[in-house]
Amino acid sequence: MKKISRRSFLKVTGIAAAVSAAAGLLTGCGSSSSSQGAGSQAGSTDSAGGAAENIVNIGSTGVLATLNPLMVDATWVNMYAATLQFNPLVALDENAEFVGILADRVETEDNLTYTIHLDDNATWSDGQPITAQDLKFTMKCLTSSKLGNTTMMLSALVGTDDNGFRPDGVDDIEGVQVVDDKTCTFSFKYEVNEVSFKNGYAQYLYTVPEHVLKDVAEEDLASYDWFKAPTVISGPYRCVDVDYNHYASFEANAAYWRGVPKIEKLNLKIVAAAQLLSGLQSGEIDVVPPLLGSINLDDYAAVRNLPNVNAEYGAAYAVEALFINCNTIPEKEIRQAMLCGLDRQTIIDGLLDGAGVVCDGFAVPDGPYYKGLVGTAFDAARAKQLVETAKANGWDSSKEYNVYLNSGEETLINAATIAQSYWQAIGINVKLNPVDLDTLMTMCINGEGDVYGVQYTYPPVDPSWDIDWVLNWWCFYPSDVVADGLNVLWSTNDTDTYAETLYAIDQDVQENVPIINLYANGPLGAVAKRVSGAKASMYGCLNNVHEWTINA
Repeated sequence: MKKISRRSFLKVTGIAAAVSAAAGLLTGCGSSSSSQGAGSQAGSTDSAGGAAENIVNIGSTGVLATLNPLMVDATWVNMYAATLQFNPLVALDENAEFVGILADRVETEDNLTYTIHLDDNATWSDGQPITAQDLKFTMKCLTSSKLGNTTMMLSALVGTDDNGFRPDGVDDIEGVQVVDDKTCTFSFKYEVNEVSFKNGYAQYLYTVPEHVLKDVAEEDLASYDWFKAPTVISGPYRCVDVDYNHYASFEANAAYWRGVPKIEKLNLKIVAAAQLLSGLQSGEIDVVPPLLGSINLDDYAAVRNLPNVNAEYGAAYAVEALFINCNTIPEKEIRQAMLCGLDRQTIIDGLLDGAGVVCDGFAVPDGPYYKGLVGTAFDAARAKQLVETAKANGWDSSKEYNVYLNSGEETLINAATIAQSYWQAIGINVKLNPVDLDTLMTMCINGEGDVYGVQYTYPPVDPSWDIDWVLNWWCFYPSDVVADGLNVLWSTNDTDTYAETLYAIDQDVQENVPIINLYANGPLGAVAKRVSGAKASMYGCLNNVHEWTINA
């Protein structure tokens, strides 16, 4: 079978907050932490420090990188901010099923051509209809090398090169055609099944208004200040003030086509993880989506016991993972030793009070494709023997590997500290380096470190894009098993075939160890009881944000 590398989205969070995000593609990592809280920034609280009457504050431990929907890198904090202002075509709901937002329906007969039917009622906030021409304009922007969005590579689309860009000087995008005002087609070079299309493309396409942006040069769009306070939006809220490190303040879109929001203002408050408990307790934070804000594990019990808060665990889609750069650690025996020389159950029992699962690969236990792959057992004797074999083959035991960790995840850092002691015991030396999430993501892409630690949330409906992203572009791990398997995952409509193929990929990853899953768990989310209609679900938290209300 032809092997295709389809560079896609990274999902990041809290690398989606799952990226917790996520990322996904995009999809799809951990949240980064600001050392300063948002406190009473941007008028989010009243003079007494309590919650203002018609304002809801959403807590995030991830720092914003952009409000530009054309440059969203699929970390969850950026995706949440984009979703508030610009509707995606589809979105995952709380049951991890796709529902239409801007798109009324998505259809295909052959997995090669997709027809997007936009909702007939969809309008911009200035009253202009949202059209298929707007969608094509957005795709022209995204496929422009002058814009340079490297986190959404559309190389599968007809008319693009291997990097997902249309040729310089070519103004049209052949793979996207307007049928009528509300209908558009996407054409692909090879089969992309419907779930993969929705997961890898449709949920990350935030259509922008051509009638507002058509005269802006493509090279200026990436840094265009208009996106910091856009005058024309399709979403329920418009940003009016932003400090990327601390907050973004939004006001309701009175012309929102899906229904006027019932809450006048929203604030995205960026705080350190340690501040989430006190913020929920005082009422300065109302909602903590589990993919956006990483509540410290030590605070879980206290959050659950708050009388003013409803707290719930998400499904165990989030994986605390270590991604190994196979260019700098090419020795398979060393990677295997790092896995089997690590007592992951002890980490789970000690740090999570047993609330985690040992698993290898991408099919997480709560996902639909899990087939019971047994996690690699702790075996210190085998790990030491593998290290000795590597030495005999020329491995330099004096090496010290640099492990870069998301500084916003205290539990990850603690887990990595435990791992460090296990590895020292078998003769592998590592240095732990906590860095902010943006720095970590840049280092991953550039291959600047040896190991990268972050929480990654794999979309349960289709982890294929994330598999491609992390193995090819973070781990630099070439594998015929993975390449051939991804072709099957992207083309099959049969869930049994998908599950069997994913199992084969997981076995390959377990054997060759480009990734070590420290554990999988369902992070805690919380919603203040003063807010009705909100649900701190793993997915779909903001799908109905315009319907949220504040209790009297």
